[in-house]
Amino acid sequence: MNIDPVDNIVNYKMGFIYWNPQDSRLFVPKRERSMGHTLNFAHKMNILILLAISILFVYTLLYLP
Repeated sequence: MNIDPVDNIVNYKMGFIYWNPQDSRLFVPKRERSMGHTLNFAHKMNILILLAISILFVYTLLYLP
């Protein structure tokens, strides 16, 4: 029986940030499956996603009334 790495508490930083460099998935299901998905913050593509969200957030603060 294989255990999904998402269920292993060792793969979480501060109890809620999923960080597993061995997991190749960018989006992983949350431990409580009915709550949706979360990001694997150890994935390299995650830097681009967080940067894009940050730029969009700053843009909306500065240029939208």
